[in-house]
Amino acid sequence: MEPWLIALSVVVALALIVVVLSFLSPPRITYSEVIEVAAPSSQVYDDIRLQERLMQWSAWPAATRSTCAVDVSRAKGGRDGEVGARTVFLSGGKPSGFQEIVSLTPGTEVVLTLTSPGPPHTPRLTFEVMPLGPASTRVTMHFRNEFPRPFNAVWHLGGLSRWVRKLHLDDLAGLKRFSEGRSGASGQAA
Repeated sequence: MEPWLIALSVVVALALIVVVLSFLSPPRITYSEVIEVAAPSSQVYDDIRLQERLMQWSAWPAATRSTCAVDVSRAKGGRDGEVGARTVFLSGGKPSGFQEIVSLTPGTEVVLTLTSPGPPHTPRLTFEVMPLGPASTRVTMHFRNEFPRPFNAVWHLGGLSRWVRKLHLDDLAGLKRFSEGRSGASGQAA
């Protein structure tokens, strides 16, 4: 058999495998995680919505070896923590994507989206903040991401679903440490 025919057969077989796997892999990922934080809900809410604070507890910059800068040029009133505020991820000093606040429900919910290079996808992260008492807060993080085929197969086969979920769990643990470290024993901001 001719070498070019063998190469063509391998390429066609691989393409068929990817197509089949893309129909077997879900095009959407959704999950929720919950954590309780020993800090007032107003403080925890601000620790999430204020991008300057969020980048102090987020696991993502270290995991992606990126640095971050807050861009408030699109934010309401040009302020951090408002709809439109972005955290720009820098790799080698060049922008490599951003996280943007797309919705706020004062005191109770922060919704973020992520835009990054790579395969098309639409990640959305929602933090629900619920007071449990004057110095205790429950944070529920909801994650949703959708991929067109065949990128969904590549995402799952590459182990990226597990990696992202682990980073989200690391994020919640970081939020807990950060918020609790900023609160005094009375639950008031230190």
